Amino acid sequence: MIQRKINNPVLFLESPFYDKINIWLRYHHKNRFAARKEESAVLNKQIIHELTGTTIYNRGLDLFLQHKVLSFQSKEQNEEIYMKAFVQGSGKKKYEVELTYNTFYEDLSECFCDCPAFYNYDGICKHCAAVLLECESRLDIQQTIFDYIEEPGCDGSKRRLSDYIGPESGRFLHKFRGKETTPVIKDLLKRQRMKSTLPLMQNLPYEKVSLEPHFRYSENSAVVEFKIGIDTKYVLKDVFEFTQNMTSCAEHSYGKKLNLIHTLSAFDPLSQKIVRFILNWVQENQEYYMEYNYYSYSYSYAKLRRIPLSGTDFEELLAILKDNTILLDMNDSGEKIWRLTDDKLIRRMQITGKKEGIEVKPEILTSFYSTHTVFTFGDGLIYQENKETLAPIQDFLSCLPELPENAFYIDKSDISMFCRELLPLLEEHYACERINFDEAEYGVEPALFEIYLDAPQKDFITCKVYAFYGEKKFEVYKKDEERAGRDAVKEIQVGNIVASYCNAYDEKEHAMVIAGDEDKIYELLTLGIPRLQTLGDVYVSDALKNIRVVSGSKINVGVSLSGDLLELTMQANELSREELIEILSKYDRKKKYFRLKNGSYIQTEDEGLLTLLDLRQNLNLTDSQLREETVTLPRYRAFYLDQQLQESQAVSFFRNNTFQELIRNMKTVEENDFEVPASMESILRPYQTTGYTWLKTLYHNGFGGILADDMGLGKTLQTISFLLSEYLEAKYTDNRRVLIVTPASLVFNWQNEFTLFAPGLPVKMVTGCADERRDIIRGAQSRDILITSYELLKRDLEAYEGISFFCQVIDEAQYIKNHNTQAARAVKAVTSECRFALTGTPIENRLSELWSIFDYLMPGLLYGYQRFRTEIEIPVVQNQDEAAMNRLQKMVKPFILRRLKKDVLTDLPDKLEKCMYANMDGEQQKLYHAHVQRIRIMLDKQSDEEFKAGKIQILAELTKLRQLCCDPALIYEKYDSPSAKSALCMDLIKNAVEGGHKVLLFSQFTSMLQNLQEKLKEEGISYYVLTGSTPKEQRLRLVENFNTNQTNVFCISLKAGGTGLNLTAADIVIHFDPWWNLAVQNQATDRAHRIGQTNVVNVYKLIMKDTIEENIMKLQERKKELAEQVLSGKDLGTGSFTKEELLELLAE
Repeated sequence: MIQRKINNPVLFLESPFYDKINIWLRYHHKNRFAARKEESAVLNKQIIHELTGTTIYNRGLDLFLQHKVLSFQSKEQNEEIYMKAFVQGSGKKKYEVELTYNTFYEDLSECFCDCPAFYNYDGICKHCAAVLLECESRLDIQQTIFDYIEEPGCDGSKRRLSDYIGPESGRFLHKFRGKETTPVIKDLLKRQRMKSTLPLMQNLPYEKVSLEPHFRYSENSAVVEFKIGIDTKYVLKDVFEFTQNMTSCAEHSYGKKLNLIHTLSAFDPLSQKIVRFILNWVQENQEYYMEYNYYSYSYSYAKLRRIPLSGTDFEELLAILKDNTILLDMNDSGEKIWRLTDDKLIRRMQITGKKEGIEVKPEILTSFYSTHTVFTFGDGLIYQENKETLAPIQDFLSCLPELPENAFYIDKSDISMFCRELLPLLEEHYACERINFDEAEYGVEPALFEIYLDAPQKDFITCKVYAFYGEKKFEVYKKDEERAGRDAVKEIQVGNIVASYCNAYDEKEHAMVIAGDEDKIYELLTLGIPRLQTLGDVYVSDALKNIRVVSGSKINVGVSLSGDLLELTMQANELSREELIEILSKYDRKKKYFRLKNGSYIQTEDEGLLTLLDLRQNLNLTDSQLREETVTLPRYRAFYLDQQLQESQAVSFFRNNTFQELIRNMKTVEENDFEVPASMESILRPYQTTGYTWLKTLYHNGFGGILADDMGLGKTLQTISFLLSEYLEAKYTDNRRVLIVTPASLVFNWQNEFTLFAPGLPVKMVTGCADERRDIIRGAQSRDILITSYELLKRDLEAYEGISFFCQVIDEAQYIKNHNTQAARAVKAVTSECRFALTGTPIENRLSELWSIFDYLMPGLLYGYQRFRTEIEIPVVQNQDEAAMNRLQKMVKPFILRRLKKDVLTDLPDKLEKCMYANMDGEQQKLYHAHVQRIRIMLDKQSDEEFKAGKIQILAELTKLRQLCCDPALIYEKYDSPSAKSALCMDLIKNAVEGGHKVLLFSQFTSMLQNLQEKLKEEGISYYVLTGSTPKEQRLRLVENFNTNQTNVFCISLKAGGTGLNLTAADIVIHFDPWWNLAVQNQATDRAHRIGQTNVVNVYKLIMKDTIEENIMKLQERKKELAEQVLSGKDLGTGSFTKEELLELLAE
């Protein structure tokens, strides 16, 4: 930092640069020593005025009053006050100021400002003056505080200025309440009152004073002066004085008829804009008009009557006067009235033919240039033209002032150059009148071009260009050709365009060539030749014509169904089978073409070929399969094939009758002729009949599928109806053995459902010890239905070896969402003719979950997992790839049936959901924030690799956060403060019980349920409890009792009771804490909101405000998208769980 110091009287600055300052210092310090007081003097306005001088003082006062002093700081030590601040300049610039004031000498011992005026002129600048006034004001405020402080400082002394000014912000800290208005605010109120009352105090009418600008333009420069008044106008002699008067609301007499107190409201609306223009101009330019007075050691402004206008100033002022007359003296010709116009300027030019040349007389107009606009004066109008529009003829316009007699002459030898290179540009901007002038009479012939293309050898193309002028012919690329009379610009343009399609020059043949570059040849054949035909006549040799570019080839695809396999044939009319196989085998999507062995090009953007290429990729066809005349595919590819080929307009699609029948059966499920078992006709609802028919259709066409109906729509009942139908229709010798795999909590529920709806079916529970279960499995008859759990299936898998099932059903199929688990491997190891999956949430978090279920249903439908992840999951989830999403939907849509309750159960009562918020405070809030900061620090320090490896630890910390939201007592044994959420929950339960309602209370923390049970006991409210440790038999008994007796509350662990329970006796559901996945909570809610419910179900979600719980709600919505958008065919949002998302969860 360069500092400019004003030291004490003993030490003066020695640089010649500071000579004037030293004189000033000696003068002031001489007087200071003579009048030194016994005590240090306080900084006041009189001292500041002496230090700065009148002009600088007034300018600094303006800045101070406009609150331009920013970030003021001060420090008092011994007898000095150190000040530092930033002062806002006229634009965006802020100037840094540092001052040290010595209270003993009443002088500045150090002074610095980084503004230009401080360096270029002697003395103190206005920014320093403003900071001194700011300090004086604050000292005045401090003194006001001293007057009202009841107690002195701790040491008995008065407190310093820095005690009341913040060390960082520099703002005054109001620690004490004064008895009077703070002085600086009182000054502000006075100024405001003055501004409001001045217009009323004047004798002049309100908004009647006008400012009238008078412009003068001469030698490409413009100035403006102003006249002021009402009826009689007076010349404004000094814009700096006018600005000072406006700033201080001063009174000034301009003449007998105008004595004005300067306020903006005194001027008419147009003049107010002009006043603002003057004030802004002065603020931006005042430093260039400062004069130094050596006698008073101060600065002042030179008087300025006429303001010199830059292009930007001129444009700004004309914009203000747009719809008004403009008084302007052009080149000392006298003041005239002008008007600004938006009309297009039509310049005129006369071209007259002479014997040995031509004479050109352009209209000469005066123009003034601003940054973006050209103002041109003509016939009392000021035209506005875009500067860029005139750029092509700007050099020509610059020559006009130098023309003798406002005209110029073109010799006959230069006419050709003039007509070809300059005249076309002039004609775009001038209305040209031709007198006795015809270009042809002066030998100016238009250039015509012929382009010759040849292929003398493989991958070698020659391009020759000829220019014709009448009967004369020239080679464009021949360097020693005569140039006189030729259109050089046009020839260069055409030559460059042709050359852009080539990569070399043949000097011997004077031709551009393409040598060994397939891309260049393809570009010339497809894009180059059509463009060259716009330049002239193009001649192509037979050798080049033999290089074909094939596009729009007709593709024929045939599909037939033979047994369990599809047979696919493919043909292209313009390509042999070998060529088609070559394209499909070596195709590169990055290239625009494929080149055959004979040199021909095949455009890869051809729709028919793209369809075949998609089929090859999506059907995973190998090169060996393509070489066969008929490609065989699994039966389940029929629907993807049908939809893909139907969408392509460039493919002729043939389907045999059996294939068409298969597609028709799957598209019109409800029309298929499958009878519902008689015992089920009165039980099944219409949509359940459709589900039953869909299962039958899938089985009879050899497919499996996912029945993905919303929770509570009766997936179990529809499956039992299907199994009963097959049992009744099959011969006694047919294999109708069934295996049903379900979560352990639902095993007995399935048994009850069979007993209720199909008591005649031979159902066996695979329960008991290992030997008992093995005997049941091994002894299963061909028509028995076995029910087991995922856990027991894993243990008994060896016993199932060699047993073939007619049908295998997995309930709550999300149990196998991780394909690497033993449960997933176990269900896929069982031998079965057909397979079905039941789940209301086929996708909870990731697309890999859907892949795992289909890998169980129909292995290979979604490829192997690595390919699925690479081609579908990553593009869809991370890149929102619509094509990959569309591809996935086409493959899975026929095999998923999903209905929502709101669509099919019009008689089901409403479900009203509401979030109830509790505020965290006290010790709970402190503990929560401490844990948040701990996790943030942990995440910030981890690399991506460490984050991936330590996810379990992070999730454990997040669990603690969620427990703190519920009740810190879950973590801290000695915590005895109340829990806001527990209180909220108990209020809801008490109100519900008093209203005669039954309540389902869900929490994922069993310890939280235990705490709530204690509170229920205290309130005398009856309850049941169901957790993961509750025996299966007891579960059914608890459910039945709750539905029939008067128990008020059912406390349920979210994971243990979220599926398979029917609790329609309750009509109020409380989720004490949110789970990561909304589908899990919805499953729990649907224990009450399902068939059989007759009351509106109210669902309350208890959320701690401004915590991780609120952010979990947002995460739930994102994960909900993953399932809904895949199954409904909408765009997919992200389903990932990244480090950034974890940090989002911690946001407060």
